[in-house]
Amino acid sequence: MSTVNAKSCFRLTLIFIFFILALATLSHARQFGAFASGGVLSPNEAKYDVKYYELNLKVDPSHQEISGYVEARVESVVPAMDTLELDLINNFTISKIERAGKTLPFMHQNHKIKLALAEKLTTNQQASFRIHYAGKPPVAMRPPWEGGFNWSKDGNGKPWIGVSCQGEGGKIWWPCKDHPSDEPDSVGINITIPDSLYCATNGLLQEIVPAEKGWKTFRWKTRYPINNYNVSINIGDYAIVRRPYHGTTGTMDITFYVLKSDSAKAPALLEMAEEFLHFYAKYFGEYPWIKEKFGLAHTYYLGMEHQTINAYGNHFRNNALSYDWLMLHEMGHEWWGNYVTARDWADFWIHEGICSYAEALFLNDKFGLEAYHKYVKENLRQRIQNRQPIVPKRNATTSETYNSDIYAKAATMLHTLRYLIGDSLLRDVLKTFATDPAYTLHNRVVSQDFIDLVNRKINQDSIWLSRPRSSMRSVIKSGQDLNWFFQQYLFTAKPPTLEYKILRKPDASTELEIRWRDEGFRLPVEVRVTTGDKVSVKRVEVTSSWQRYQFTGNPKLEIDPTGWILMEVVEGK
Repeated sequence: MSTVNAKSCFRLTLIFIFFILALATLSHARQFGAFASGGVLSPNEAKYDVKYYELNLKVDPSHQEISGYVEARVESVVPAMDTLELDLINNFTISKIERAGKTLPFMHQNHKIKLALAEKLTTNQQASFRIHYAGKPPVAMRPPWEGGFNWSKDGNGKPWIGVSCQGEGGKIWWPCKDHPSDEPDSVGINITIPDSLYCATNGLLQEIVPAEKGWKTFRWKTRYPINNYNVSINIGDYAIVRRPYHGTTGTMDITFYVLKSDSAKAPALLEMAEEFLHFYAKYFGEYPWIKEKFGLAHTYYLGMEHQTINAYGNHFRNNALSYDWLMLHEMGHEWWGNYVTARDWADFWIHEGICSYAEALFLNDKFGLEAYHKYVKENLRQRIQNRQPIVPKRNATTSETYNSDIYAKAATMLHTLRYLIGDSLLRDVLKTFATDPAYTLHNRVVSQDFIDLVNRKINQDSIWLSRPRSSMRSVIKSGQDLNWFFQQYLFTAKPPTLEYKILRKPDASTELEIRWRDEGFRLPVEVRVTTGDKVSVKRVEVTSSWQRYQFTGNPKLEIDPTGWILMEVVEGK
């Protein structure tokens, strides 16, 4: 392929990605509504931690219904827990709730289940509750951007079913504590379906057992903490294609549950999946769920990062650079979102922004720095909206936080952070964030955790501390921090504004006057100086006060020529 054609195809690929993600943004903004996940944790739900869920459900494709029960084991974190509150939308009818075989009175209204506990739970005391229910779950009209079930049929007319609910949470199809601040230690998922079909879900398959005539039950279990929106089921006429993965901490199967009609396409996709897993392990540590599996479930809808069972619906299409961007992105969430999890949707960018930046790192790693910068310029920057801060408020819902900036602007912020602290130190920060137990599994994170980690690293790194004062090191003195950087990019709607003036002096010299309009912002800026055929790059310090720099002759001056800095630029008069 010629260079011109390659660049053209790459640009078309970026346009396609932009279209898909822009559509996602619009769909989320419209559709979460009353079902939006997160927000302020209710006083009743704050009184307990979930330890375990077990879903025991029959999925009936012919009637598009589900029925059965969910068992929830909870542990009180207060001396006298007198009420159990769970979330389940009103589409479903609850027939009874049991504790230790005894039926309990309850209320189910406004998408909430409440039951008074005659026997209060004391601190650290556990109890199990069994909620029997049935009904028709919402149908996802535009999955995965609208949550619900997708009742489709494959090319042979057989049922092909999936469910996604990132914005709405698990409550749209099973009773749970729908809040990102709490995850169970493990989940059992037992799904009964017509015996001509296969069910793939999270974790490892324990057994397949006969049920009533014409039906069978798939028993799965994951032994890791999992966010309730990541619990998902995939049902279809699947073939199972596997490829071994040999990691640094063990081996596992890369497993694809693919429609039988497309099974011949699976090996090439799994080969690519293995490459992606090694890439992520290199930058963010070994695959977190290597004791279970990396699974792909062939879905009608585009995709979603369900833990150990990523939804895949990209139709086996590679882009002009011969990789499947959808699989790469969703796989990245196994680290960013599933292993490192925000405890407040206010910090959604930790999932989506770091995952988007990971694709830029992949391009850098595989194709070089030029491809990396092209992705930032032609994909990320084009989708930035600046309508609200990336972190808009604490105790946020998915509706309040989801927009394209948690992807594109957050990733571009990391790109600028790379410019400030250097590539190697940023990689160290990200790998530590992804592997240190202080930030993973039950230790859910907020933005301040990331900021504190960066501040600690820049004051510990010997290479950074040894840099000459004329370099980036000049913006930070020992013991100081980058809070000014994150205040601007995470907690302010607009990026910083750079104002400059170029003055041609009577003595045949040129003066550059330059400042940040934002008080306290002090990021240095590169200036490319071109005089005839001589080109040099000068890094100048910039603060909120005017700085003046002199240049001999009448050179051409270009501000931030490589495009490292996320900013607005204003040329003064």
